[in-house]
Amino acid sequence: MTTLDALRGEIIGRAEAEPDRGFPDRLFVGEVGGLLHVEFFGDPFGDSYPELMEALVDPDVAGRLASLTLRGPDEGANGTRNWDIGALAGSGVDFPGLRSLSIQQTGPADHNRSIVARVYDEDGVLARLLEKAPGLEELVSPSAPSADFFRVGRRPLRSLSVDAGYDHQGFIRNLARSGCFPDLRSLEFGEYNETYMEDFASLVTPFEDYRELFGSSAFAPVGFFRWRNPACSGDEIAGLKAMGRGRHFQVVRWSAEWIR
Repeated sequence: MTTLDALRGEIIGRAEAEPDRGFPDRLFVGEVGGLLHVEFFGDPFGDSYPELMEALVDPDVAGRLASLTLRGPDEGANGTRNWDIGALAGSGVDFPGLRSLSIQQTGPADHNRSIVARVYDEDGVLARLLEKAPGLEELVSPSAPSADFFRVGRRPLRSLSVDAGYDHQGFIRNLARSGCFPDLRSLEFGEYNETYMEDFASLVTPFEDYRELFGSSAFAPVGFFRWRNPACSGDEIAGLKAMGRGRHFQVVRWSAEWIR
């Protein structure tokens, strides 16, 4: 029995002790060919989440972890749901078998903005985790990584889905100027979307960064691009589409407005 199996039993026990709780934490652990596939559904502010982080850095678990999915109900603090993965990135173990990391992104009707952060800033944590996962092929993140993410070195990432969160951190520009993901085939980016901010327009990714990306060698292998909530005109989108002729290009827009 791994530490994950023991934790799963504890989480089940807690759920049974609180049958009226709306969204009980759940932990799924599957083993295939000696590798572990882990999915957690729960509150990142609750007791189970830090216990999960501790279990994942157990050397027996870390060495066999192949995929990790983090999801939860639409709950947060001050409008923010923080997925703090600092315990993984700052641990003394590596994750040599990790191929997929998926952290739930913000949905159209969510009350809370999902981010990767201890408080509000991503603070380079995705880069530090990428250093420990040299085989990572798929990443889904509700926050954009810092420039350090592109300094880790060549990685076999094939699918990258990133939302800006509270700070795009120059993600599009940094990707355009990088050479670390030659196998990238699918790219999704969700633009900074805090439209209630008075200076919203100054906080989105500059359009020239997108033009640079579409003309870059880093973008050449990408066959599918999904763009969420672009803050630009239809003519600008059409111009990018012309630059990326032959590439699947999808634009998705959503917004929500609370009426009080």
